[in-house]
Amino acid sequence: MHTIELDATVKLAKSKHRAGQSVEAEGLYRRVLKEDPDNAEALHFLGLALLGRGKAGEALGLVRRSVELRPDKADYHNNLSTVLGRTGKCIEALGSAARALELRPDFPEALSNQGAALEQLGRLPEAVEAYRRATELRPDYAEALGNLGNALSRMGKHEEAIEHLSRAAKLRPRSPHARKQLGNALRRAGRPSEAVVAYRLAVELNPRDADAYNNLGAALQECGKVPEAEEALRTCLSINPDHSDAHWNRGLALLSLGRWREGWIEYEWRRHLREDVGQKREFPQPAWNGSPVEGRTVLLLCEQGLGDSIQFIRYAPLLAQRGAKVIVECQAKLKPLLSTVKGVEKVIARGEPLPTFDVHARLLTLPCIFGTTPDDVPADVPYLHVDEARVQRWKRKLEETCGPASDAAPHQRRIGIVWQGNTSHKGDRWRSVPLSAFEPLAQVPGVRLISLQKGPGSEQIAQCRDRFELLEWSDPEDTTGEALLGTCFPADGMRTSRASVVEPTPNHSCANELNFCKLCDA
Repeated sequence: MHTIELDATVKLAKSKHRAGQSVEAEGLYRRVLKEDPDNAEALHFLGLALLGRGKAGEALGLVRRSVELRPDKADYHNNLSTVLGRTGKCIEALGSAARALELRPDFPEALSNQGAALEQLGRLPEAVEAYRRATELRPDYAEALGNLGNALSRMGKHEEAIEHLSRAAKLRPRSPHARKQLGNALRRAGRPSEAVVAYRLAVELNPRDADAYNNLGAALQECGKVPEAEEALRTCLSINPDHSDAHWNRGLALLSLGRWREGWIEYEWRRHLREDVGQKREFPQPAWNGSPVEGRTVLLLCEQGLGDSIQFIRYAPLLAQRGAKVIVECQAKLKPLLSTVKGVEKVIARGEPLPTFDVHARLLTLPCIFGTTPDDVPADVPYLHVDEARVQRWKRKLEETCGPASDAAPHQRRIGIVWQGNTSHKGDRWRSVPLSAFEPLAQVPGVRLISLQKGPGSEQIAQCRDRFELLEWSDPEDTTGEALLGTCFPADGMRTSRASVVEPTPNHSCANELNFCKLCDA
């Protein structure tokens, strides 16, 4: 081909590419490259065509080569940043976006790519600044507005995030991605009903979007519409049977519906979640699958939060009843408390050397193995016990301050409260309350509130000290508050915004301490 003919072929290929005829465009680009292997334009746009078809790895080499041939083109550097970002090479993507901006400082697309790379690197404040500059240069830049809103949402700046994402959705009314981003921000802001509306629009626009159906199911669960949530999650799994988030969310839905046998099986999909990486353990010994354990040593591995371990350790005695020697590995704070469980021969803190064992099992897998239903939850309570000397010490402290419980009038109550859970938990807003919310209770005649709070949340006590009385005691040895709790029942009570250490009722649902629905970020 002559140069003029090559240029005309590239022009035709680009026209077909823009029209969505990627396969035809690829054929034309390849025809040009057969004649002229160093045609930068053909290399570059063939790479972009392949990227559009999900072939990012193959695209990367082509786009890199085009940049080597034409290092003066800002567009090429910016598109290389896009491809690098899609292949997870965030630092290189950041460098390519920076080079594009050196060549063209007022390049909104490059600023957006710079923000995307910074966001992938966890540098959210810098990402937000890059996105802001992009939208200042181009106020109708819907993609940058969406990225800005998503980053702000992740930073907890919900109202501003929703404002930008709503604008992006208006600019792209037919974009399912824009609706999904808006739904994610609304859900993070604690507005699940509005999130449901956004997700429903997303699945209407793209009925094959498995992630959108998963997020719809998660939002419906938060709205208390569990049957509808389970239906949405089944639809997600019909599109993508290996969608681990949807399996796990469906497990939570089924447990909520009382369909525990199915629910526990689905809950095992937690092993495939990103958040489970820190829980994975590799041992030469096999995982226990329900086979006979008489005379064998079983290592039980606590997982997730303290409350999960406290709730599910109730299964350890069942293994002991089958003749197993039970060893428990747990969070260091729980070692003294879990050592009191009947049938547990040894408790070791996570990180301590493991003794010899025959099989192992994760604690939250036991309900699945035992086939637990709502009718047969292990309910031999109390299954946790507290050192009596410590209980008596706290009892004396209570009596010195509040008087003996036996002398108290029937209307007088000493109430232990906890108001703050793990602040890094994604569902913390659903299970923690401000200490100030207890003020009306504190004003009830005869009520004495006692803080059982440990760690984050304790700083709120100083803020409320002038508003109502709260007894605050600390004990370095009582890391979970169980000794003080041991004084509370049956005469007094406890009110918490998270799981209790001591259950006042025997049939406490194991599902209550399970984590919140999993959201697929757009």
